[in-house]
Amino acid sequence: FAAFRTYGFRRASMEDIARRAGMSRASIYLKFKNKEAILSALVQRYFDDAVDKMTAALDAADDPADALAGAFAVKVAAPFDALMTSPHGEELMDAKITVAADVAAAGEARIVEVLADWLGRAEGKGIVSLEAYGSAEQTAATIYDALHGVVMSARDYDVLLADLDRLATLIGQGLRPARS
Repeated sequence: FAAFRTYGFRRASMEDIARRAGMSRASIYLKFKNKEAILSALVQRYFDDAVDKMTAALDAADDPADALAGAFAVKVAAPFDALMTSPHGEELMDAKITVAADVAAAGEARIVEVLADWLGRAEGKGIVSLEAYGSAEQTAATIYDALHGVVMSARDYDVLLADLDRLATLIGQGLRPARS
């Protein structure tokens, strides 16, 4: 990741990657066929970590806005913050979409599943109401689309965090059951 962040995907060489990893180039090739495979592995690791941390954040709060704020914050935590401050961040996001498209799509689908599972459990506990929004799966997909839109339009990490808090509040308040 450090080599890609420093040099960009196109300019980073296997030698750069090996040096940053504290390994020989030959050792890198024993595990990875090329830098595309390395990027795919990094994207996979990012989504594995994001899914675990988002699940924990959603389960840690009883208020929907707080749960979503926590989940959104961990989705864009390290290494996402470092990606945003890299002069090659946009190129790396594009590479994620082109080079690791299948891994990214599967990771995004897993995040939607995490959101849907949480929504279903939270509805069962009376913490949220999906009555006006459709199924947990439909609502989760809409939440993820909104999250993805905010993330992809961000140009500053601190502004992104504030925007995600705002989004979590908007969605969380809308999900709260009506009080009679």
